[in-house]
Amino acid sequence: MGMHGMWWDDSYYFGTGADTRKAKNLETNANCALICEDFEELVIVEGLAAMVEFDKLPDGLSDASKRKYGWPMDPRSGGIVYKLTPQVVFAFPLKKITTGVTKWVFDHA
Repeated sequence: MGMHGMWWDDSYYFGTGADTRKAKNLETNANCALICEDFEELVIVEGLAAMVEFDKLPDGLSDASKRKYGWPMDPRSGGIVYKLTPQVVFAFPLKKITTGVTKWVFDHA
């Protein structure tokens, strides 16, 4: 399913409603995968999603969301914001699928 979000300081921030299937799934299992919509330059990000309180969001993130999407990340919206911290990233450039597949593993210790 599509979702809006922002890369910020090496993490991906995204929101959802508190009662959505996405929120319920992440409450049960924080493992998360993010896949871009461009299959010509496919990128898959695997990591852990943690809920972030609005007052703990990085400075400037809410304003950047307003510029990009037309709305800020705001507690009055009634939603939840998650921070996806990448653990493994795969890149599959379609034109170089036999030679250009790349994998990155991140250690956040």
